Amino acid sequence: MPPAKDFILEFASFLLKSNSLKFGVFTLASGKQSPYYIDLRVLPSFPAYFRLTINALKDTVTKNVGEFDTLASVPTSGLVFGSALAYEMSKPFIYARKESKGHGTGKAIEGFLKSGSKVVVIDDVATTGTSVSSAVEIIRANGAIVEDVVALVNRHEGADDRLKKMGVRLSAVTGIKDIVNALYNAGLIDENTLESVMKQAAAKGEYETD
Repeated sequence: MPPAKDFILEFASFLLKSNSLKFGVFTLASGKQSPYYIDLRVLPSFPAYFRLTINALKDTVTKNVGEFDTLASVPTSGLVFGSALAYEMSKPFIYARKESKGHGTGKAIEGFLKSGSKVVVIDDVATTGTSVSSAVEIIRANGAIVEDVVALVNRHEGADDRLKKMGVRLSAVTGIKDIVNALYNAGLIDENTLESVMKQAAAKGEYETD
């Protein structure tokens, strides 16, 4: 079930007002250019919107995943959302390091992960899926089962396809298409901005780096 239209508009409007969503010409880490930039790391600085978002994330997990044992996240931007959701749902929480520690035990997983447990990975923004697919591989290599990734926002740029090839389903609270459509219908962005974002989402680059 998709999120309510009023949530999408409220969320989208907040992103725009807080400069979490910017339009223009931006260069991503891959070197690829994008007509917009979205950064959800500001959300925890606004408790009311943060709680609204965590509740929407909880609803998405409940409706799309069903039973599971543990929540995981991708450092660093996904950590605050994954840990808050784990607290809200009373679930164990772990995270997969991008690189194993070069000291101490050198472990790749932080937290206690029981072998055979079903893990749901939480991400803030799903773009091409490079980072989250790496986390899935690490968690699986440590004996757990990963069949679902849940993101706050899907940029529709290849993450779905990449994860599907790994046997993982991607669900999201909302997507950039719904966000810009809501903003356009509310008169908050113009048609050129809408079309540039839609074009970006259509021309997905599956193997670009996040």
